[in-house]
Amino acid sequence: MTPKNYYNILGVKEDAGLDEIKKIYRKLAKQCHPDANPDNKQAEEKFKEISEAYDVLSDPQKRQKYDQMRKFRFGGRGMDGGGFDFRNFNPGQFRQQGEPGDGSSFEGFNLFGGLGDLFSQFFDRSEWEHEEPSEAGGERNIHVAVSIPFELSVTGGKTRFTVSKEDACPVCRGSGAKPGSRTETCPECRGRGTVTIGQGGFGINRPCSRCLGKGRIVKNPCNRCSGKGTVQTKKTYSVTIPAGISDGEQIRLSGQGRPGSGNIPTGDLIATVRIEPHRFFERKGNDIYCDVDLNLAQAVLGSTVRVKTAGGKKVQLKIPQGTQNGALFRIPGMGIERNGKKADQYVRVKVKIPEKLTEEEKELMDRFARQSGMKH
Repeated sequence: MTPKNYYNILGVKEDAGLDEIKKIYRKLAKQCHPDANPDNKQAEEKFKEISEAYDVLSDPQKRQKYDQMRKFRFGGRGMDGGGFDFRNFNPGQFRQQGEPGDGSSFEGFNLFGGLGDLFSQFFDRSEWEHEEPSEAGGERNIHVAVSIPFELSVTGGKTRFTVSKEDACPVCRGSGAKPGSRTETCPECRGRGTVTIGQGGFGINRPCSRCLGKGRIVKNPCNRCSGKGTVQTKKTYSVTIPAGISDGEQIRLSGQGRPGSGNIPTGDLIATVRIEPHRFFERKGNDIYCDVDLNLAQAVLGSTVRVKTAGGKKVQLKIPQGTQNGALFRIPGMGIERNGKKADQYVRVKVKIPEKLTEEEKELMDRFARQSGMKH
């Protein structure tokens, strides 16, 4: 049960600043994006991994929790200076005696001063979940990262994504039993799916070994799912992206997660939005920034240039005489719109100095220098 090292995943130091993390993420996202690597499962998994790492390290609160959690990994010392060995420890089966729970979460795990939520958030559940996770609980929510173009995050609209997930078997409708046959309540756990073993002042909840945590006994298993009640499927979803959505915001699709059983409801599908970097625009808060090139004549004599805005429109921007390299101009109301308020777009000019001049241009520049009192 080892915590994922998000710093190694992004290739940054533990004291890396937010700007560096964003820069590295954008670079890796371009390299590993599924659109740039069609039919490449390894790149797809890498993209999901770096998106997950960025989601944690770019959020100050999540990063603080994550850094705190890493201090309590294998053999680490707890708050009181005592050690705790996690190697043979199933956190989902540990809770205070008599405390209600589902046998597969960190609720009630207060031994380390309320760090239970950190365990569930940052440890890879696959390393400690039972192969047949208890249907009386388990993690039923599915988390996915959905990448969208920069323009879509500004204007809003529809996007589609496909998820590989467990779904209720269409033949037995999730019961695990062959159609026409019935399931029976497990006599070992009496339908709860878990059994409790007392140890001192604590109770350890474990999935029932007889029904494998389902609470029901299947005597005539379904031919399609072999009695599991679920099958692996791929499902495509279409969701509406609200205009102005920020990187890291989540969209919840109720009832589209992993199926439960009995009175346990199906979980939700939670899509974390990842905005792809743009070659021209950069977002800071709700403001948009971009760079526009000017030649020397435009900067010295002044000019009017057409600038593309994040919303797709083009506006005329007046460049005054004597504009300096790096000057910043504001275009009001052309940034991100949130809650009825429009932010601004900022244009940073870059004056390009010609590498070669014609004889006529050299003569004009020489005349200009003499008139300006410049020595050369």
